[in-house]
Amino acid sequence: MIDVGLMLGDKVIVDRSKSPVIGDIVLAVVDREFTIKIYDLGVNKMPRLVPANSTGTYRPIYIRPETP
Repeated sequence: MIDVGLMLGDKVIVDRSKSPVIGDIVLAVVDREFTIKIYDLGVNKMPRLVPANSTGTYRPIYIRPETP
């Protein structure tokens, strides 16, 4: 999340009472691990979690209906 200003060692405050909207930075649990990504819609209108780094190291994570 370097490209949005979140750096190693930064602290994040999460408000679980809010529902995410497109463009929000969210904390998600994927495969039992926490990740911080941007909530977005892909070309096919499928929700996805997008990393904010220009290195190309990480790929978007698509949220499928069967995803718990």
